[in-house]
Amino acid sequence: MRAAVRAKGATLIEVLVTLVIVAIGLLGLAGLQVRGLAIQKDAHGRALATQLALDMADRMRANVPGVAAGAYRFTVAYPTGPYALPAAPDCETQVCTPQQQAQYDLAGWFARLRGGALPGGWATIDTPLPGEPVWEITMMWVETGLRARAADAAAAGGTNLLNALNVGRQCPANVPSNVDCVRIRVRP
Repeated sequence: MRAAVRAKGATLIEVLVTLVIVAIGLLGLAGLQVRGLAIQKDAHGRALATQLALDMADRMRANVPGVAAGAYRFTVAYPTGPYALPAAPDCETQVCTPQQQAQYDLAGWFARLRGGALPGGWATIDTPLPGEPVWEITMMWVETGLRARAADAAAAGGTNLLNALNVGRQCPANVPSNVDCVRIRVRP
């Protein structure tokens, strides 16, 4: 009879150890879920940025004389505060020149970009190779997913993840580390 009493205590310890192992496993799964959601947010930002960049590429292809005149060039550095774009004519109700159409396109496009499509959204449009008919659209936005967490961790002293994320980063030099960029080249 004494052997049966000892077995009951051993079974209780085994159950407690099993509960601890299962709890640690569930915490690990929760961590994976949070990281997956952060990566999904980053991917959504990249998809929106690519969609907006391709929208501008289509606008440029539709207005080749405006592109040839350099009217789509926009090289203002990433802003640290509010920025107001110059007023543009209304090309829906009046006939516009190619340069005015480019101003109208930029104003509407930046209104979408700055109006919440991408948090902290900004872009530059320029010709990287003088004399070549290639234009480069660089989309910039503040990451709210994995890059934002990596930037917070880097500010606290850990830089490994942020360094890994910055490999191949296509942002201009003056852009903060929590900003991600997508760059496309257009040949209108």
